[in-house]
Amino acid sequence: MPDFTRNYETFIAAPVHDVFEYCRDPRHLFAGWPELEVTDVVMTPKGVGTKAHIVGRFFKGMMVEQIEREFTEFVLDERIVTKAHAKVRFAGRNKEVANGPIFTWLFEDRDGGTELTLVVLEEDLSRWQNLLESVSAALMAKKLNGVLAAVKAGVEIPAPSTA
Repeated sequence: MPDFTRNYETFIAAPVHDVFEYCRDPRHLFAGWPELEVTDVVMTPKGVGTKAHIVGRFFKGMMVEQIEREFTEFVLDERIVTKAHAKVRFAGRNKEVANGPIFTWLFEDRDGGTELTLVVLEEDLSRWQNLLESVSAALMAKKLNGVLAAVKAGVEIPAPSTA
């Protein structure tokens, strides 16, 4: 079965370490996606094992996702990898999502700022899922670019004026 990968990137006018530290908190990683609500976060000192419970409400609440996203790889100032375990309720039926998307956040120094790249990997998709991903790519691009814009806005908050 095929895999489906998408990359999204933005430049943030802040040092890599500042952007990385901001992204340690899963609440910041999903702030730009209005349909998602991060309800519970358990952060670990070393990053790996950090968990977030996320509730996604789509199609005016007709579809509800319960997502557990966990940091599975954490390399200081370089990358954060998160895996999702999800259950979806749609039209009164519950379904376990076998392979939730893997999000890899990559942090790279560029001229004193940060090139932040989000790589979304969905593994072992059936033909039907692959077709659905292809059709929904434009909508997902809007949502995931919104996520990056929120991280950028959160890190680039101007310092208060001292005048």
